[in-house]
Amino acid sequence: MSQGMDRTLYGNVFHRNVCWQRSYETAEGEEIVMALYGSLRNGFYNNRRFDLQNTSEFLGTTKIDGYSLYSLGPYPAVYPSENGSVVAEVRRFSGKKQLKVAKSIDYMELFGGYHRKYVDLELTGKKLKGIIYVYDEKPETEKIQHGDWARYLKEKELHE
Repeated sequence: MSQGMDRTLYGNVFHRNVCWQRSYETAEGEEIVMALYGSLRNGFYNNRRFDLQNTSEFLGTTKIDGYSLYSLGPYPAVYPSENGSVVAEVRRFSGKKQLKVAKSIDYMELFGGYHRKYVDLELTGKKLKGIIYVYDEKPETEKIQHGDWARYLKEKELHE
C-alpha cells in the first residue's frame, strides 16, 4: 500500500471519527431509533453482547424497501437497491444508559465499513424515522433475495 493511499485511509477514518463524535453531542433525554438487520437482531451474537433485551426497547419488525441484503460471511450488509427490501428489528434507545449502548453500536458499525442512513420506518399503525447502517461499497458477495438474515441462516443450516 502506497503512503498516499495510507494517508487517505487514515484521513477518512479520522474524519469519520470527528463526525461521529460531533453527531453524538446530543441533548440529554434524546432518543435514537435503529433498524437492525443482522447480528444485532434478537437471538444473535451482538444482540447478546450489547444486552439489547435490557438496554433498548423493541418496537417491532419491519421491512425496509430500497435496500438489498448481502452475506459477508459471519454477518450481513445492506446496500441501496431499487427492487430490494430488508427485514429489520426496530429498537429505541433513550436515556443516558441506553444512549451509551447506541453509541457503542454506532462506533462498531462506522469503523466496520458502514455508514448511517436515516430511513422512514413503518410499524403497525405508526411511522417513525430511524437509522439503518449501510455498507460503504456494494458487496461483491451473495445477495439474499428475501432480505431476512435470520431466515437465511436457518435455511443455510438445513442445507449443510
